[in-house]
Amino acid sequence: MRRAGVGTCLPLLFLLAAGASGQPEEPFRPKGIYNNSVHRFHPDLDARLTVVRFARWRTLEVAWTSGVTDALDREISAYTASLMKRPPRFPPEADRIAPLLARDAVPIFRALRWGQTLEQQLLDVLASSDAEKRLSAARLERALLLYRRERWALSEPAEPSPGGASGAAAAWRIEALGMRLCVRAAADLTTPDFAQQRWRVKQTIADFDRTYEGDYPAGEATYAAAAPAVAEAFPGIAQALDRVEQLRRDVLEALIPGGATLQARRQRDDRLRGVARRYGLPAEGIGER
Repeated sequence: MRRAGVGTCLPLLFLLAAGASGQPEEPFRPKGIYNNSVHRFHPDLDARLTVVRFARWRTLEVAWTSGVTDALDREISAYTASLMKRPPRFPPEADRIAPLLARDAVPIFRALRWGQTLEQQLLDVLASSDAEKRLSAARLERALLLYRRERWALSEPAEPSPGGASGAAAAWRIEALGMRLCVRAAADLTTPDFAQQRWRVKQTIADFDRTYEGDYPAGEATYAAAAPAVAEAFPGIAQALDRVEQLRRDVLEALIPGGATLQARRQRDDRLRGVARRYGLPAEGIGER
C-alpha cells in the first residue's frame, strides 16, 4: 500500500514542480520588522503609492500595443481617476496588470519589478519605528547588495538616454507625478521625529492630490535633485532608483509608436533590445514569441 501511495504521489509532485517552474520569478525582499512600515504608519501615503504603481504597469501594458498616443492618455486618465477614488488595498501583481510586457519583454519587466521592490524597501526602512541613520544605512546596504546580485539589476548606461518625451501628455505627467511622490516621501521619512514626519508626509500627499486634480505640470524629480538628504545618506540606493526611473521613461519612449502591425512590433522589439543592452540587461526574451 505504501508503494502504491508513493507511486500515486509522484506524478502529482512532478505536476506541481512543472507548474512552479512556469510561475513568474518573484523578487525576494529582505526579511525584517520594517517591512510594510509605510502601510502601518502612513496608510494614506501607502494608498497613493499603490495607485502610482498600478498606473505605471497599466501605462506600459496599454502602450505595448497602442503606443503612447491620445488613446493611451484617455485610458490612463480614466484608470487613474478610478483608482484615486477607491485605491486598491494591496500592491499590484505586476504580471496580472501587465501580462504582455511580462511575457514578451521578460528582461525589461523583471528589471522594473525588482526596481519597484527596491523602492518599497527604501520607504519601509525609513518609515520603520526603530529607524535611525546607522541602522537604516545597514538595512538599505543589505537590500542593495541583494538587488545587485540579481540578473535584472541595472548597470550605469554606457551612453546617455535619448530623452525627449512626446505624445500622450497625461501618461508622461502621471509618470512624473509618481516619481515625485516617491522621492518626496523618502525625504519626508528621513525626519527622525514621528510627529514632524507625519506632518511632512501629509503635506506631500496634499501636494500630490492638488497637482493631480489641478492638472498642473509635475516636473521631473530625482533623488539627487529633490531629496539630497536621501542621496547623501544612502547614495547607492538613490542612484539605483534614479536609474530605474530612467529605464521606465526610456521604455515608455521606445513604446511611442506601439505595435499595432507586424512591422511596428518588430521595430518596437528592436528599440527595447537597445534599451535593455544600454542598462546591461540581456536582450534575449524580448519579442521572441
